[in-house]
Amino acid sequence: MNIIVSSDIHNDIRIIYKIIELYKKNNVDYIFLLGDISDTGYLNRKIIKLLTEHINKDKIFIIPGNHDTYDNINLMEKYNIKNLHMKKIYRDNLLIAAFGGADVPIFMIQEEEIKKFLSTINFNDKYIIILSHEPPFGTMSSLNISGSKELMNFIKNNNKVILNIHGHMHETGGLEEIINNAKVLNVAREVKLINICKGHVKVLY
Repeated sequence: MNIIVSSDIHNDIRIIYKIIELYKKNNVDYIFLLGDISDTGYLNRKIIKLLTEHINKDKIFIIPGNHDTYDNINLMEKYNIKNLHMKKIYRDNLLIAAFGGADVPIFMIQEEEIKKFLSTINFNDKYIIILSHEPPFGTMSSLNISGSKELMNFIKNNNKVILNIHGHMHETGGLEEIINNAKVLNVAREVKLINICKGHVKVLY
């Protein structure tokens, strides 16, 4: 399975063009935009136009970041861009679970909400991927400034988690580290092509 992931676009059309270019050059199963597509509540509608004109809408999934509003997310859903916040995708022997928001406004999420969502994950699935806007707290990416302690605990205590992709922290965009069995990757202001096959994760671009 090949996926394209990006976060913290903040209305930057250049990032959208990078996503489209990578999509057209590769066999891509899913595109995940992990929040802060807009900037302080304002969404450049050209982003929707470009995404829906150049990419199969069935492959595009978003989660909200702290800069995104419910209105922005609802608008993107009207164009059949799917909101994966607090939802899961099952594919072969993979479970992809996603939640958006952060510990700062506009779109906030509480630790108790994250804990409740993560508790619904079925461990009969062979491999687990967690998509989030904020990082696990305590990682190098988090700079110990922002992030989720519940997400960190979940990754530390579950060997089936093989990947967490997040954004939010621009300063550490592109940083990778390993926690337990999971690769933890910050894609803030980045565009990455990732291959997942038989429990192995490889960043191709």
